[in-house]
Amino acid sequence: MLMSKKRWIHALSYEGILLLIMTLVLSYMFEMPVELTGSLGLAMAIISVFWNMLYNNLFEKLEGYLKLQRGIWVRILHAIGFEGGLLFISVPLIAYSLKLDFLNALLLDISITLCILVYTFIFQWCFDVIERKYSLGQT
Repeated sequence: MLMSKKRWIHALSYEGILLLIMTLVLSYMFEMPVELTGSLGLAMAIISVFWNMLYNNLFEKLEGYLKLQRGIWVRILHAIGFEGGLLFISVPLIAYSLKLDFLNALLLDISITLCILVYTFIFQWCFDVIERKYSLGQT
């Protein structure tokens, strides 16, 4: 198996819970059907995964070509490039799906990203507690 059972549980529960929260919150905020906000959330999750693979592949090639050392500045550039590229892709999708102008879609996307940062911290903390309690291990 390429990924451990723990990694699968982690990834699927992280994305599933995030998708559920995002779907319900956006549906409530914009008074839109959960089918629409859920589809938007799913599309953004899929785009994020593919962007992650593409961006990291290209970044690693550039990193090798320029013989960069993975220090703090390279990591900062990597993060800015990744998030900037993802914003470039997701803002038009949000604007179209939720019928927002560009500025409001950008502000919403930045807000979602900041909320995901908090969600990620809380999720990881809870996952660590559950993992210790139930010994999910690496199987």
